[in-house]
Amino acid sequence: MKRALLLLLFPLAACSGDGEPTETPTPATSSPPPALTAADGRDYGACLDGTCEVLVSGPVDIALTGQGGVDRIAVRAVTAGGIEFATADGSGSLTPGCVSTLYENGSGSRCSSGEPEKPKPVDGVLAMQVVDVRDGTAVLRLVSGAVGPPPSSLRPPMPVIPTWRP
Repeated sequence: MKRALLLLLFPLAACSGDGEPTETPTPATSSPPPALTAADGRDYGACLDGTCEVLVSGPVDIALTGQGGVDRIAVRAVTAGGIEFATADGSGSLTPGCVSTLYENGSGSRCSSGEPEKPKPVDGVLAMQVVDVRDGTAVLRLVSGAVGPPPSSLRPPMPVIPTWRP
């Protein structure tokens, strides 16, 4: 009789205190990252004034009204590492975390680690930034001030012409 009682109690040990069978925990599944979004979506016309945030997935021409001395940016390709682009003055590439500045008679770039800071508008300068790139799509941010010459710190130096004295 004692053996029968023990055999009846053993199966109950696998149940929780409320009489329900316990469940084996399953490993948590990670959810995919959220889809990329941009303030202006794919409305490249929003970039005409030199300030926009758009999604780019392939070759596209973005018209401007002369910000930074640039009338058009041609995005040639979106790569795993950023974008390849061209202007009338040349071509280049841009990766997340870097800002490329374009202005009459020059250009520059700077990169930072961590979360990229949004460029500030500067008259005469067009700043380009890749915010993120994923699955063949990039978020491209353009920031500019008014059309015109860049600040004096970005202008080429004036040549010094020696004066002749008899």
